[in-house]
Amino acid sequence: MSVVSSPLSRLRQQYTQLPRYQRYIGISTLIYLIWTLLLGMLAPYIVQQQAPKQLSQMLNREVVLSDVAINPFTLAVSLDNFAIKETDGTPFVGFHQLSFEYQFWRSILNWGYSVTNIELNGPYAHIKRMISDEPLRFNFSDIIEHLANNNDTEAQAEDDAASAAIPHFLFTDLAIVDANLNLIDEVTQGEVTYPSIQLNIAAFDSNTPLSTQISNEPSSKVNRYDIEFVGRHGGLMQLKGQVQLTPFNVVGDISLQNIHLPQFWTFIADEFQVKLDKGLLDFSTDYQLGFESQHLQATLNNGELDLKQLNVNHQQASILALDSFALKGINFDLANKSVVVDALTTNNLTLNAHLDKTGVDLEQLFVPKQMQIKNAQQPPAADEPPTQLATTPSAQPQPWHAILNQIKISDYKVNLTEQLLGGENLWKIGDISLSTGPIDAALTSPIDYQLALNVNQQGALTSQGSIDPATQQIDSQITMANLALAQFQPYLSPYLNIKLEDGLFSTQGQLQADASTNVNYQGALQVKQLQIKDTFKQQPLLKWQTLDINQLTFDKAANQLNIDKVTLSQPFSRILIAEDRSTNFQELMVQRPDTKPASKPEVNSDSAPLALSINNIAFNDGSTFFADNSLTPNFAASIEHLSGSIANLSSSSEQPASVDIQGKIDRYAPVSLKGQINPLLAQPFLDLALSFKHVELTSVNPYSGTYAGYYIDKGLLSLDLNYQLENNQLVGDNHLVVDQLQLGKPSDSSLATSLPITLAIALLQDRHGVIDLGLQVSGDLDEPSFSFGSIIATAFTNVITKAVTAPFSLLAGLLGSDDELDKVPFNAGESKLSDASQKLLDNLAKGLESRPMLTLSAKGAVDEVADSQALMTQALHQKLAHIAGVELNTLPANLTPSTYPTSGVLSDALKRLYQDELQLSATDVKLQILAEYEEKPLTEDELSTRWHIALYNYCHGAQTLSDDALGVLAQQRALSVKAYLVDNANIGAERVFVLDSRVDVDTSANQALLTLSAN
Repeated sequence: MSVVSSPLSRLRQQYTQLPRYQRYIGISTLIYLIWTLLLGMLAPYIVQQQAPKQLSQMLNREVVLSDVAINPFTLAVSLDNFAIKETDGTPFVGFHQLSFEYQFWRSILNWGYSVTNIELNGPYAHIKRMISDEPLRFNFSDIIEHLANNNDTEAQAEDDAASAAIPHFLFTDLAIVDANLNLIDEVTQGEVTYPSIQLNIAAFDSNTPLSTQISNEPSSKVNRYDIEFVGRHGGLMQLKGQVQLTPFNVVGDISLQNIHLPQFWTFIADEFQVKLDKGLLDFSTDYQLGFESQHLQATLNNGELDLKQLNVNHQQASILALDSFALKGINFDLANKSVVVDALTTNNLTLNAHLDKTGVDLEQLFVPKQMQIKNAQQPPAADEPPTQLATTPSAQPQPWHAILNQIKISDYKVNLTEQLLGGENLWKIGDISLSTGPIDAALTSPIDYQLALNVNQQGALTSQGSIDPATQQIDSQITMANLALAQFQPYLSPYLNIKLEDGLFSTQGQLQADASTNVNYQGALQVKQLQIKDTFKQQPLLKWQTLDINQLTFDKAANQLNIDKVTLSQPFSRILIAEDRSTNFQELMVQRPDTKPASKPEVNSDSAPLALSINNIAFNDGSTFFADNSLTPNFAASIEHLSGSIANLSSSSEQPASVDIQGKIDRYAPVSLKGQINPLLAQPFLDLALSFKHVELTSVNPYSGTYAGYYIDKGLLSLDLNYQLENNQLVGDNHLVVDQLQLGKPSDSSLATSLPITLAIALLQDRHGVIDLGLQVSGDLDEPSFSFGSIIATAFTNVITKAVTAPFSLLAGLLGSDDELDKVPFNAGESKLSDASQKLLDNLAKGLESRPMLTLSAKGAVDEVADSQALMTQALHQKLAHIAGVELNTLPANLTPSTYPTSGVLSDALKRLYQDELQLSATDVKLQILAEYEEKPLTEDELSTRWHIALYNYCHGAQTLSDDALGVLAQQRALSVKAYLVDNANIGAERVFVLDSRVDVDTSANQALLTLSAN
C-alpha cells in the first residue's frame, strides 16, 4: 500500500506545490479532454449502437443508422443513412444525411435552443395504402398501433402537459435538399411522386411574433420559409411565407403550375366510367392561417385557379375537351364566412353527349358508381313536410356569403346525339357564349346575363336579360334568327306523313315567365321559305315565301294570344279529295298498328279554350290547287294570284271578321270572296259572297260528267254565290250565267241525271248562246248526310226539270248518211285530204247548211307508229334529194329500200348521208355483208342491193322527229278540214272550230275527229 500510494502522494504534493493558475489550467485541460472523449467518441458510438435498437423496439420495425459524428469543438452533428424499413425490408422513410450545429453560447444568451446550418439531405418517404379489409390501412398503420399499445397513458398525459408550452428555439439556415415523397395506393393502383422537394428557412425564432415580421422591413428573413415541390410529370408547387407558433399563425403565398391531373385521377378512376386523359392545374393565392381566441382563422386573397387542356375519354372517344376553366380574384375569409370571386372565365369546350329514352349518358358517366348504387337501392322518399327545428335567433349560425362577380363563357360546343325516336340525330350547339353580372350564392338578387349560340350552323339564338332565382322569374330579350326547320323532320316522321323540306324560323321578343303558370311573350315572328311535302302523295302540300307576324302577345295565365297582323307572301296549299272522298289532310296522320284510334277527349269545363284574336290576316300572291279524284275523270283546278285580307278575327267576340279576298281561277278567271266570318266560335258564323267571272267550263268537266252526264268541251261560267251560315243552318242564293256552252261526250257516271241535258241546254240558251239561272240552296250542317255537292246537284236538277216542260226531238237522222262523218281519214304522214275524205266532208257540209244552229269542232289525230314512220321517210327523202341535187318530186314514186338505185347520184347521196349522219364508213357495211356471206358468196348485183338496203335502213333509223312533229301534223289535219268546209263547202268560219291538237295529241288513228254541237 505504501508502495502504491507513494507515487500518488508525490504527485499530489507536486500538484499542490504548483502555482494556482497552473493548477487551474491543468484542471481545465483535464475536463476538456474528458469532454472531447465523451462527446466526440463515446456519445456518437452509443447513439449509433443504441438508437436503432431502441427505435426498432419502439416501432417494431428495422431501423438503421450507418454513422453518427459529433464535433466537440463546434458542436456540429451529422447523422448518415438513417432509415426505417418496411416489414419486408424495403425502405419506408429515411434520409441520406442530417447535419446541424448547436450554438451553445447563443442558446444561453437567448434562453433557448439555438441551432444553425441545419441540412437534411436526400430525405424520402414511401407512403402506401394497403389492400386490406379495413377501409384505410397504410404501411405505417402497424407502427401507430404498436405505439398505442406500448404507451403508458399517464406518462403520455404528463408528456402532453409538458409539451403544452412550446420551448424557445432558434434556427438559422435550415434546408431540406432533394426530398423524395412517393404516395402509392395499392387499392386503386394510383401513384403520385414528388422526386424533388426543397425547403429553405433563413432564420426561425419560436418566440418572434408575426406582427414584427410583416413590418415595412423587406430585408427581414425571420421565420420565412420557401418550399418547392417538383412533380414527376414536371408540375411545380411553391409555398412561401412566414410563420409564428404562439399563437399559431402563418402568412404567405402558394403557387401551383402545370400540375398533371391524370396522376391523381387514378386514385378515383374505379369510381367512374370515364378516364381523365389530359389536364393541367394552375393555382396561386396569398393566404393567412392561424388561431384567434381559439378559433381557426383562414383567408385567401387574389387567388387564381385555372384548369386547362382537359380531355375526358370514354371508350377511346373524347366526351369532354376544355381549353381553360379559370377562377380569378378568389378572396376567402373563414371568420366572416365569405367567398368572393372576381370572374369565372372559360373557353373552348367541346362536349359530346348521347341522349336516349334513359336520359343523357353524361349523368351515368360522371356520377360515381357508389352513388349510383346507393340511389338505385334507396326507395324514393315520400313527400313529407320539412321538420321545423325550434331555434332561437341567437342560436342560428352566421350564413356563408359567396359572390361570383362575373361569368364569361366563350367558344363552347355541345354535340348531342339523340335517339329518342329510334333514329340517330346529331345536334351541334356551337359558338356558345355566356356572360353574366354578379351572382350571389344566396340568390337574393337578379342575375343579368347575355347568351348567344347557334344550332347546327342553321339558326342563331341570342338572349339577354335577367333571372331572379329567389322569385324564379325570368325577363329576357330573345332573338332567334333563321332556324332551319328541316332539321326537325325526324321528330315529325313518326307521326305525320309530311316532309319538312325547307323553312327558316325567326322571332324577336320579350319573354317574362316564372315557376308558376305565368308566361308572357311579346314580339314578332317570321317563317320564311316554308316548303312542306305530302309524303303520301309525293306532292307539295303547303308552302309560302314569307309568313310575318309583326306583333304577337301570348299570356299563358290569361290563356290568351293576341296577334296584330299576319302577312302571308306567296302562300300555296294543295287540297285533294281521294276516291273514297277523304282528303289529303286526313291522310297526314301516321297510322300505327300498335295504337288504338284516338277517342274523343273529354272536355274539362274548368279549362277555357285559348282566347285568340287576330287583327288582320293579309294574303299576297297566293295560290291553291284543288283536285277531286272521287269524280270520273278527275277534277283539278287552281286559284292563283290570291290576295286580300281577313280583319278582326277573334274567338272571344261575337263580332264577325270581315273578309275581302281576290284571285283568279286557272290564271284568267277572276274570283272574289267578301263578307263576314267567324270560324273560331263554337257554332261558326259566315255571311259570304263568292263571285266567279268567265271561268272556263272545261275545268269543271268532272262535275258535269258526274252529275250532268256530259263533259264540257267549251264555255264560260260566271257565278255569284251568297252563303249564310248561322246556328249550323246554311242558306245559299246562287246566280249562274253560262256563255257559249258546248257539251262533249256523255259520261258513265252512276250519279248522272236521267234528264235530257242537251235538250235542256238548247231550251235554256237564248239566241246569244247564254244561260242565265238562279239557284236556291239550303241545308243543315248537323245532318249526317249533309254535303255541298248533293245540295248543289239537287238545285241544278230542279232547274233542268223546270226547263224541260215538254219532250222535244232534235233531229232524227241528222244527215241521212251511213258514213262515219265524225272521222276524216288521212294517208300516213300527210295532212292533205284524199278524194274519199273530200267526199265525206261534202256530205257533212249539207247537214251543216240545213242546221244553222249546229257548230262543228275539228281535232286532228295521228297513228303514232304509221305517221312517225312516214314522217321519217319524208325527212330522209328530202335529205337524199338535197345531197343528190335533184328536186324532191323527181324521186322515184315508189322509193323503198329494195327498189333504191344501186348506182348514180342517188346511190352516192345515200353513201354520203350514211357517213355524215352516222359518222361511219359505208364501205365497212359492205365488208360486213361480205363477211356474213363468206361461205356462200353473193353476186355483185346481190351484194350491191343488200348494201343499199342496209344503208337505207340505217339512215332511215337515224332520222329524228321533233317533240311536236305529231302534234303539228294533227293540227294541220284539223286545219285542212276547216279550210275545205269554209273554202270549198261555203260553211261560215264562225261555225267551224279548230281545237288545239298539239296538246295531249290523240293517237287513235291517222285521222281528224269531228264533233257537233248546238250553237
